Amino acid sequence: MEQDKKSFRKQMLKMRDAMPPEKRGAADEARNRRILSLDLYRDAELLLFYVSFRSEADTLFLIRQALSEGRDVAVPKVEGTELVFYRIGAVSRLVEGYRGILEPDTKSVTDEAVPVDFCKVAPEKAVLFLPGCAFDANGGRMGYGGGFYDRFLEKYPELKRVALAYEEQLVEEVPRERHDKRVDVIVTEERTLQTGRKTEEK
Repeated sequence: MEQDKKSFRKQMLKMRDAMPPEKRGAADEARNRRILSLDLYRDAELLLFYVSFRSEADTLFLIRQALSEGRDVAVPKVEGTELVFYRIGAVSRLVEGYRGILEPDTKSVTDEAVPVDFCKVAPEKAVLFLPGCAFDANGGRMGYGGGFYDRFLEKYPELKRVALAYEEQLVEEVPRERHDKRVDVIVTEERTLQTGRKTEEK
């Protein structure tokens, strides 16, 4: 199974990386418009975004938009083997961190990044946006092999999970193992899929 996952991940990443920039940009614009129109975005009191990197579905526009609206926004920082989300006030204050991905600058005494205390967050009022290599209609998600989001969701299973993807990243079935967490919603440039994860996991 692990070798199958590695091969599949490599194939899907190669496909995503090969998308023409103009096609990716148009898809990002369409998906971002779709996100901004969703009730789950408008009603959320805390928006937990990943910071898009390389060929990932764009979140930088969404982060800037949410901050301009005065929304409560947090992004992750890799600390050891865990993801820690920090509230931020500006994209410009992010710095390169794990593997070159932009993260909150927690070493600067002037930075306003504050770690989220999830004990004080109502799960139904927070939305977590996740990246990935591939997804399926049942909520299956293939990440990058580090397990960061799976471990994070093990600790906070009630958070609403929204995957951002390009239409090409949707497959019939993602290779999954027992520890791989599923998502509630998948948003591409063409559609919004409700996966029924919570109903099926009860």
